[in-house]
Amino acid sequence: MIARPESAEALRNAPAALQAGVSCFSTLGCPELSLAESAALARAFHVPHLELRAVESRTDLPVVLAAFPGGWAGVREHLRLHNVSAQILGTSFKLIGGSAGDWNELLTFARLAEALDVPWLRAFSGGTWGEPVTEADCAAAAASVRRWRDEKMRNHWRVDLLVETHDAFSASEPCRRLLGRLDDPVGILWDSHHTWRLGGEEPWETWNALGPHIRHVHLKDSIGVPSARHPFTYVRPGQGEMPVDCVLEVLAREGFSGAVSLEWEKMWHPYLPPLAEALAACRDKGWL
Repeated sequence: MIARPESAEALRNAPAALQAGVSCFSTLGCPELSLAESAALARAFHVPHLELRAVESRTDLPVVLAAFPGGWAGVREHLRLHNVSAQILGTSFKLIGGSAGDWNELLTFARLAEALDVPWLRAFSGGTWGEPVTEADCAAAAASVRRWRDEKMRNHWRVDLLVETHDAFSASEPCRRLLGRLDDPVGILWDSHHTWRLGGEEPWETWNALGPHIRHVHLKDSIGVPSARHPFTYVRPGQGEMPVDCVLEVLAREGFSGAVSLEWEKMWHPYLPPLAEALAACRDKGWL
């Protein structure tokens, strides 16, 4: 467990050697690009991993990637030849309240992940931030995880599920309640902005609560000015209030070995500048 630092300023001034860095970006930030163009952008910024969420302005990845030359196998070969790996597929599946159609879509994403050798699928918890997470909610979420594990075992899949700190589970406490209902806790995708901005947690607090289960991390930055969709506004990395340095320092001190992904949400927030500008801002801050 990491101890509370003496001050946030001490973390911001941590030596560079103690900082992790961005090793991945979400294609949510460049939704208009093709798979090949996203891979080229990753190479241009020396980013080894992609988080696939949108391609050619579509999120139905199994369908859109089937049209790539050579189909799914062609995608895998293209990424291999260009030394870029797909680290996670971003599904829209919610553990709470998912329909039969949503479940079938998740399984199709799992087949795509197996074809591409992608280790993780992202799922949302469901619910709404600010509304209480009931015991029935936690039970439903845990039942979805168990159902997924049954499918994973039946199909001999290697890919596994990560639950993002999102929706009603944007803080550590509801996540810990879900983990406590499972004999084998599910992995966590730590959206560090959500737990800080919505959950009111410092990065070290979230790590202390969820660290052993965190497998993938999202980074972004914002200011506390309302935007069209949120009570905050996303800004270029390093120009907002998010303690990004603190997140990276915690990850480095704890020897985190997963991917740290810039989640630039341009698909949902068109006011944002191009992803290349956000990556350049990370590079200028020494985070890339």
